[in-house]
Amino acid sequence: MTRKRQYFIGGLLVVIGFVLGGAWQFQRVNRGVTTKPVVEQIVQPHQWSGSRKAQFKMLAATQRAVTDGKEVTLHLFMQSIKPANYGFHANNLNMIENMWLNIPYSISNQSRGMQHPNGRYYTEREWQQPTIKYVTLRFLVIPNSYQQRQQAARFSFLVPERSDQFVKYSVLLNLDHDGSVLA
Repeated sequence: MTRKRQYFIGGLLVVIGFVLGGAWQFQRVNRGVTTKPVVEQIVQPHQWSGSRKAQFKMLAATQRAVTDGKEVTLHLFMQSIKPANYGFHANNLNMIENMWLNIPYSISNQSRGMQHPNGRYYTEREWQQPTIKYVTLRFLVIPNSYQQRQQAARFSFLVPERSDQFVKYSVLLNLDHDGSVLA
């Protein structure tokens, strides 16, 4: 047997070993994973929605043209009832880490932060109080991202119900025109 052929067979055995080892590791890591770690619930505007950890009520949603595209502004009431693992950080009250403006199969945008109606950002101390807060969220939408959509845009709030289960509360939005965009 030539040396070249021995190297080829040895390399092939190493590759097969890596593939089998990777398959075994994948099976081992994913053994206890639930089949649906995220369940989406479409919620209606002007109604309280959420769970025992956080609740919200969408009051208004508008959009206007800006130089970079469109700015979508959402107004809602929010209440943080219990700390949760927002952003996969234990006992994190920063809900903004789990809120997006989703344009399915195109792009998801995160807000620049939760603001008071006067434009001042909420502080961590304010979020630790379990009172109902009036929140303004602003998202920037690039026109191409919405033109490529395959479903209606939506505001989504991902709430960790358990360590292995999330509920994504979504409010549908119609971004085809300026003004009110609640679907």
